Amino acid sequence: MFSLLNLFIALGALIFTYYKFFREGEHQQRIEFDIDFVELGNVGDYRIIEVGITAENKGNVEQKFERIDLKIRGIKDGLELHEIINHEPRLSFPEELPNISVISKKYPYFFVRPSVVQRFPVVLKVPLNWNLIHTRSTFKYFGVNDIHSAERAFKLTSR
Repeated sequence: MFSLLNLFIALGALIFTYYKFFREGEHQQRIEFDIDFVELGNVGDYRIIEVGITAENKGNVEQKFERIDLKIRGIKDGLELHEIINHEPRLSFPEELPNISVISKKYPYFFVRPSVVQRFPVVLKVPLNWNLIHTRSTFKYFGVNDIHSAERAFKLTSR
């Protein structure tokens, strides 16, 4: 009788483990990723902006990021609008800044603990004659090749 009870307990534990970790994905990465934007003012021919990349860890394990990249593209004021070829009707943002690495080379990674919302701000300058920007940020989960991204467009205030 005792060994039959042990067998049922072990079987129940296996079913629970399968359900919790594989069906519900308790061990999976669960990051909600977004981008926000604040204008800080104008200096000379440039507009100073802060782009915030937000990672909310909705999972149960700490997440580490080896890379978080940011790409900023813009449209000059008065420029004729065009669509991205072969991606119509998506709007083309022809001006671009060099790609930005959000994680400094002096750090091996950034992390976000479970149930934490972490914001990574990047302050930079864009030409004063841009009136729209498109932001795209991507990150790579630590130790795997999965890539996650977020994109947003923002209107810049008039000069």
